[in-house]
Amino acid sequence: MSIKTWSMSGYSYKNNAAVNDTLSVHAVTADTANSPESFRFPEKGNIQTVEIYFTGLSASGLSCTMFLTRDSDGDVGITPGTTTGATQVVQQSIGGGATKGFVVFEIGRDFALDSGVTNAVDGTIYACLRLIGGSGTADVRVNWRA
Repeated sequence: MSIKTWSMSGYSYKNNAAVNDTLSVHAVTADTANSPESFRFPEKGNIQTVEIYFTGLSASGLSCTMFLTRDSDGDVGITPGTTTGATQVVQQSIGGGATKGFVVFEIGRDFALDSGVTNAVDGTIYACLRLIGGSGTADVRVNWRA
């Protein structure tokens, strides 16, 4: 738990990330064309949750592994602390049947930009994703306080 009082909350966004059974890295930042209320990731803040909404899933009963990194190579992890990530079963959406679903990861971790990390970009955080046993397209929302 953070001792700082945060003055704002918001989220950063990635639209249409291609996800399959191989780990892939996706930049999450402001994307006002696809999510008008999204913001660039703050230099200092607290990561609250990561929401991943899947469309076009290739099968039902899939699991998603996710972790966040500071860099576009996916090498400098923020959460959950190892590159094995956290894994959840994809919940099927009510209206989308087997082709749509979601996972939500609770994070609750402070973050500060480290410009000394190779391939770290101010205003961006990276979601490393794997859809175990299948493929789909994901919209990723990282909710934060700053």
